[in-house]
Amino acid sequence: MSAPRNERQPRPERPERHEHHETARERESRVAATRFDRMVTALDDRMAIRALVRWMLDEPVVGGARWAYVFGSALVTLLTVQAVTGWLLMSAYAPSATTAWASVHHISFKMSGGWLVRGIHHFGSGATVVLLGAHLVQTALFGAYKRPRELNWWFGLVLMFLVLGFSLTGYLLPWDQKGYWATRVATNIMGTLPLVGGAVQRIVQGGAQYGSLTLTRFYALHVGVLPALLAIFTLGHVALMRKHGITPPASADHTKLDRFYPKQVALDVVASCLVVGTVLFLALREHGAPLDAPADPSSDYPARPEWYFLALFQLLKYFEGPTAIVGTVVIPGLAVGYLFALPLLDRAKTNAVRERLPWLLGIAAGFAGLAALTVVAKRSDARDTEFQKSRAVADERALYAQQIAMGGITPEGPLVMLDRDPKLRGEAIWKSKCKGCHTLDGKGGNSAPDLKGWGTAAWVEETLRDPDGVTRFAKSPFKGMMASQTQPAKPGEKPALSAADAKLVSAYVANEGTPAEREAGKKSFDLACDSCHARGGQGGDVDDVAPDLAGWGSYRWLRSQIANPIAGDTYKPAASDAKLKGHMGAFADDPEIGAEIDVVTRWVFEQSKGRAPTDDEVKSAASKPAPAPAAVASSAAPSASSSAPVVAPSGSAPAGSSSAPAPAASGSASK
Repeated sequence: MSAPRNERQPRPERPERHEHHETARERESRVAATRFDRMVTALDDRMAIRALVRWMLDEPVVGGARWAYVFGSALVTLLTVQAVTGWLLMSAYAPSATTAWASVHHISFKMSGGWLVRGIHHFGSGATVVLLGAHLVQTALFGAYKRPRELNWWFGLVLMFLVLGFSLTGYLLPWDQKGYWATRVATNIMGTLPLVGGAVQRIVQGGAQYGSLTLTRFYALHVGVLPALLAIFTLGHVALMRKHGITPPASADHTKLDRFYPKQVALDVVASCLVVGTVLFLALREHGAPLDAPADPSSDYPARPEWYFLALFQLLKYFEGPTAIVGTVVIPGLAVGYLFALPLLDRAKTNAVRERLPWLLGIAAGFAGLAALTVVAKRSDARDTEFQKSRAVADERALYAQQIAMGGITPEGPLVMLDRDPKLRGEAIWKSKCKGCHTLDGKGGNSAPDLKGWGTAAWVEETLRDPDGVTRFAKSPFKGMMASQTQPAKPGEKPALSAADAKLVSAYVANEGTPAEREAGKKSFDLACDSCHARGGQGGDVDDVAPDLAGWGSYRWLRSQIANPIAGDTYKPAASDAKLKGHMGAFADDPEIGAEIDVVTRWVFEQSKGRAPTDDEVKSAASKPAPAPAAVASSAAPSASSSAPVVAPSGSAPAGSSSAPAPAASGSASK
């Protein structure tokens, strides 16, 4: 039975409504988004920001996004990193011959994070060259130089040479040995250009000689001229690429079309991150960039350029003298000319590799030649023992220069710092005053004894055995003045000393061995040697030229010998007899090194004995200055050509006598 019509039916219940209450964070996000939209809109009204973004990201990629297209974007990213790190380095760099190396050392070892910034900049330079080569190969394979893209290809080649210019000019800026000498090779190549070579070289290096003007010229090119040109040609290169579009390979599906964003952008970002990550890894692994010793124009340095210029360096070895221009101008000029002429030479109707193979083989041959020359150069250096020795010496000097620079660099520059360093100054004095007569480590003259091991029992024992040997007096005026003490003078006779006694005497003279051995050695010395040699003024003959062996082998004895060998501490005035041509004079009177006796004494002592003198040894030597030179003709300042044994033989002991040797230190213009 139906309900009455006028009876009202109950209304169904509505579901309960739950209102959403906006959180504070959501409110802040909405407000921020609104503000950002307003800001973008305001900028868009004035600068057309949205249109610019669309122009950058909506570029059509015919044939679809590819990994082959990432090199250009990776290069732009890396060049941006180079610009940023370069600006940071500029904030602490001082471009002059006296301050450049010091400022780079400060960046590398003292400035917070400086080593990392410089390392990224250094390895980024090499990575840029690698990417340029890859980008050139990719564009050549895809035929991106063909009409109507010839101008874009030429712009790219100019960019490549601008980047190489960055590498060349930046190489010199640390003003270290490697950069200095490698850049001199490059500017010398410029000088071989026909007609204008000399003028170009003088303009680039700021005159006829290398110096501060050279550095400032290169610095101006590196941070001013080249960046401006790079920016102009990069913008032109990108604009031309956008005008003509990306060139797909011949095998690509030309009906397929992607937009630059998001797929190609994603590939470019991944590639850029990999490149930057690799550069960062190398900078961290090597803890920055290398820094050689300060540039020294007077040094003999084994110069080699960076790896990307090594092929050209090797090429120059095959063309010398009048034919040098073939390696410096002709062959590189033909290679560059071929690259620029390629769009005009290749007349193939398509960009298929098969149809363009003859022209691409030219590029392949060029890269193969560069690789082969680089490998040959590396292998040649690896097999060159002299180069490896020179390289090891240069590396040791670089490390030492870095270490002493941590204590501060003089305002006069790092070369003055090195010149004043006792170790390096001692070596310099040795080379100029001593090396002409004496030998150390197989290098030097042979008119005076070899000083390797001087001051040791082994050195004395060898002198007792063969005083006229090639490492003792064979080429000196003292040859024949002392016979071997361990070999019989005549067949059937006994030697002055047995082998066992010779060892004991050697230990006694050098103050080595046990007390018992030295006491036994003294007894043998008194019997066989005392008639010629004195010890502390006791023994010997006043008219003998044999040295006083008291304290022989000590720092004090060596210092006295170098300062004035005939003052009485080491030799008697009789040793200056004019008949003994080549005897050693008094270096204390030498105006060049007279005030640096301790410097050269330290160096010779350390090189000969294999250890540095202790502070007590140095103080002991200074406590008793060497007596004034005797008034004899031979006491004048020695000349670099004078020569005398480092261990003078016993002048009163004729050949065949039983007198022991006189282990004295010195006998050239140096010792």
